[in-house]
Amino acid sequence: MTPIARPLRPTRRFAAVALACLAAGLGTSACSRKGGARPSGPSPTPVATAAPAPASPARSADAGYALRPAERAAVDEFLRRNPTLRAASDGDHRKVEDGDGVEGLYGVYHPYFVRGDDNDDGVLDFVMAFVRRDSERDTPWFSVVVFDGRPDGGFEPGGFLERDISLADGDLSIDRDAIVVTPDVSEDLTRRYRWDPGKQRHVFVRDDDTEEPASPPASQI
Repeated sequence: MTPIARPLRPTRRFAAVALACLAAGLGTSACSRKGGARPSGPSPTPVATAAPAPASPARSADAGYALRPAERAAVDEFLRRNPTLRAASDGDHRKVEDGDGVEGLYGVYHPYFVRGDDNDDGVLDFVMAFVRRDSERDTPWFSVVVFDGRPDGGFEPGGFLERDISLADGDLSIDRDAIVVTPDVSEDLTRRYRWDPGKQRHVFVRDDDTEEPASPPASQI
């Protein structure tokens, strides 16, 4: 009788090998999915960088002057409207090398701050210089500003007389009803501004002919 062939039963070793191969296949597939190229998607939106906040306004107290309350309020309001400026201080004035400057001629001398009646109305006004905050220390750029007094004790908003001028060697003064800008105290050259009632503003005048206004310098506003 011919024996009937029976199917071979898988041995335990064969089963172990099969399970190992199956596990290896699954691992390869998983690794392939993990290490393969990811489907392209939208690029992440870059985070917008906030623009730098504008510098906070300077304060009148930084200049070191003994300002009266109304003067301090007027200067602080001007600085709020012009945050790129600061009040010029005595330290902005370049010292004379030989030590023979005008400082010794006055008991109290502030080259960039002066009080007086500059428009002949009987009310005290004051003139102050300001410096651009982005100026180099050795080459500061000044602006001259006039604050006209009011009968109630306050001051009108500061008005520019000159902008972006060199004044590190000079100073400001009031001669009767004229504002005098001296670019260099070691020289005689000055610029004078007198109040014009008809125009209601200060106009540039010649030293030799104060009755007829001359062409103002390019820096006058």
